[in-house]
Amino acid sequence: MINFIERIKDYLQRKDCADMAIRAWKSANKELYANFCKRMDDVGKGNISVLMDMYQMMRNCTPPEALMLYNWLSDFINGKDVQNMANQQWAGKYTDIIAQCITNKRLWMGINVKTGTVELLTSPKSELLMVRSETPIEIWNHLPQEIRVYLTGQLDALVKNSKGCYLLSKLERKMMYQFLTYISQIIFLSHAVFVGEFMANLYDYVIEKKETLAYCMYYFVIFDHGLSRMVKLLDRLLNSEEVDHGDMVLIKSCVATLVTQSIEIGTENKAGWEDTAEGCNSEIWKEVMFALRKVKGKRGNRKMIQSLDDILVGDKERIKQGIHLFIEENTEDISLAYLLKALIKADRIKASTRYMTFHRAIEQFSQRYYGHDIPQKRYGEIKELTLNSPQRGSSYTKAKRIIDRWTDYFINNG
Repeated sequence: MINFIERIKDYLQRKDCADMAIRAWKSANKELYANFCKRMDDVGKGNISVLMDMYQMMRNCTPPEALMLYNWLSDFINGKDVQNMANQQWAGKYTDIIAQCITNKRLWMGINVKTGTVELLTSPKSELLMVRSETPIEIWNHLPQEIRVYLTGQLDALVKNSKGCYLLSKLERKMMYQFLTYISQIIFLSHAVFVGEFMANLYDYVIEKKETLAYCMYYFVIFDHGLSRMVKLLDRLLNSEEVDHGDMVLIKSCVATLVTQSIEIGTENKAGWEDTAEGCNSEIWKEVMFALRKVKGKRGNRKMIQSLDDILVGDKERIKQGIHLFIEENTEDISLAYLLKALIKADRIKASTRYMTFHRAIEQFSQRYYGHDIPQKRYGEIKELTLNSPQRGSSYTKAKRIIDRWTDYFINNG
């Protein structure tokens, strides 16, 4: 297993690198991504092959201990080898930790997502993913009321005889509900401890194997409003005549999760979700609006991650050849300010492009690190200048000479 955090230790830096790599990949593989989007649209027509492919890739990333747990639960529910269950390590090396967390409510499980290690703690740590156990009653009470009503209805149907009479008492049925929440608790805690290994395996798929499906999924969710597009797909399914009450509960739960997660990771905002909901079924609309009431929007300027192909205008390959020549000839960090100014004057990049968006794109293109403080400040000084005013000193003369020369170059070669 790849210890991916050792390659790039800082999470934000790792995410920026991944974002840039995915954008560059998409620019070079537009047809592959278009085919993926078509397959996603086909889900609404009943073709779920792309979902099956996603499921298989996720299953391949799932740690062996997780698969062991799922097999254990399947055997347990089906009554297989019940007598031997106590002797099985149903979650592999994590079994004892999970069991201690369940039996001792004061303990927390701390998961280091970077290294995959799991430890028991008496109090939370900010740098770890922290989870703790609840009692079955607490878990049951935290479930949305609609899900509780649906589950009790389904369970009650199972414990009735052919004449419609209950085979269990009210107290016994309540204990049955709590038992199911106990099983769900095992699944939840197990999912948490498996996060580190799952992410490392997924990183292997993206970086080492360069799996096309993983690249498409990443771009779809992060840059192409994929989660809101999935809600529109769910809306189409909800409007079909084949949806029963169970499907309705599942769809609404998915909508709430998609809304919450998209805002949490910054791929959508509240205004965008409100626009999406306006064109949906009233049940979807209510679920979106209710979810928006419970989440906090992300404030502040969002960092723009774009590749050169995303921001260049014209013959991109010829422009990139020119950029390569420029950075070979002008090696100082401050030169990037002059490069951006020349590209904007030549109408090869929009004037509204932020300096740091351009800076990150250049770093990804050149595979070279540049300090950003000096060129960003310099660009702020020169971006409004006409560069036709009287002499202002040697640095001004140098800047004007570089910018004029490369402006002409990009006009003639783009």
